[in-house]
Amino acid sequence: MNRREFIAGCAAAPLAVGFGSSRAFAKDAGTVTVASWGGTFQDAQREALFKPFEKQTGIKVIEATGPSLAKVRAMVMSGSVDWDVIEAVPGDMLTMSESKLLEKIDYSALNKEVMSELLPGSMHPYGVATISYSYVIAYNTKKFTKEHHPRSWAEVWDTKTFPGSRILPAGSYVVRPNELALLADGVSPDKLYPLELERSYRSLSKIRPSVLKWATSGTMVPQSLVSGEADIGFASQGRIVQLKEQGAPVDYDFNQGELTADYWTIPKGAKNRENALKFIEFASRAEPLAALCRAVPYGPPNRRSLDLLPAEIARQLPTHPDNLKLQFKLNAEWWAQRSQGRTNLERNTDMWNNWIRQ
Repeated sequence: MNRREFIAGCAAAPLAVGFGSSRAFAKDAGTVTVASWGGTFQDAQREALFKPFEKQTGIKVIEATGPSLAKVRAMVMSGSVDWDVIEAVPGDMLTMSESKLLEKIDYSALNKEVMSELLPGSMHPYGVATISYSYVIAYNTKKFTKEHHPRSWAEVWDTKTFPGSRILPAGSYVVRPNELALLADGVSPDKLYPLELERSYRSLSKIRPSVLKWATSGTMVPQSLVSGEADIGFASQGRIVQLKEQGAPVDYDFNQGELTADYWTIPKGAKNRENALKFIEFASRAEPLAALCRAVPYGPPNRRSLDLLPAEIARQLPTHPDNLKLQFKLNAEWWAQRSQGRTNLERNTDMWNNWIRQ
């Protein structure tokens, strides 16, 4: 059974899961405005999270899209905050918390049993992990096979054994090539941070002649691999899974994948803070997260969610124990660290711009 067949089966029958104890609620329990990423991902969130939350609590979910630092900053600075919950990437969460744009999460208001089920690192003072996802070594199956493909970044850099064109992320993009370059140069995954940026650029110079493109969007790598324009790339594992199930000639390897997560956050001055906390608690439960991961191939931060999924789906998720042990975790805190008034991210952007012009 593939994911599409399983989703179809779920759609044909009511979702029979329990979302914790029932709560009595007033006829008008208010609203909560949730800002997420739109598209098919938010469609899946609507069915797995928003509608069941409304049914259980009576709180109306108002959807918004396009969360960004600029929008949050403008809302908070103007004192007119329209959003109550924002899905944020780790770097944005850290920047917003440092800039005092977020409310601290009141963990005393959240179910302790639910929170205890979350993976380590899921609970931050200003955010609670919502989904985990990976960027992985991906390849075109017309060029390479499951038996013969690069299984490490050292092998991606080995153009004699694995000839072909590469597509890697630009150093100015939200996903960067520096960790990959250091792994290719022999750095152990558990010794990556703090990153030796100068060394990473020396390593990138070695692979540069084989890089067809430096990706600056999430669609560039999958598109290049599917078309055969590139043979090997660093791509979203979830997107590669979806393309593979649609019959595209692509596959991937979890080894030395980069694991990260989005976080639910509450902007400073949110009008419905109590409802925001109720939503975050609900969205952290095993059952709704399992329902979400049936529809999109991302990893649930709640460990118990995997037990609620068919084994063939659970095994391909980034947070399955067999896959977790193969990957390294993106250290967004290191990228956000400041030295002499500048973050490591800002310093690396300058280094990238200088290097790419050479």
